[in-house]
Amino acid sequence: MELIRAKKVNLSIDLAPLIDVVFQLLIFFMLTSTFANPAIKMTLPMASAHKSSELEKIVIGVDEVGVMYINGQITSLENLYSDLKKTLVQRDEKSIHIKGHKDMPYKLFVQIMDISKQAGAEHINVVHQRVE
Repeated sequence: MELIRAKKVNLSIDLAPLIDVVFQLLIFFMLTSTFANPAIKMTLPMASAHKSSELEKIVIGVDEVGVMYINGQITSLENLYSDLKKTLVQRDEKSIHIKGHKDMPYKLFVQIMDISKQAGAEHINVVHQRVE
């Protein structure tokens, strides 16, 4: 009498797809690390005549008590829209920089941003001090 035995199930993991994924991750990380630190270090030439971007900035300064300045000229919240609109019309770049004291009221900061957008500012940058 011949007994029929059940076939043994082969329990193995196919490693080919896993190796493909690991290889693609390796290529990805090698490429991104190359872009993060360029291979060529260059020293760029200096020019004596250059356009200073510091003169083109429109800076709205606010001290701790709420006194506002546009490029060093004192203004008030009521006159900020008209003064800023006048200044923005004269410039090609429609961006402003808000330089506020660390203790200035947050409400005033939001009002300045809102008035700046209404006056035609396309970009609003917040100036801060670098932590050393």
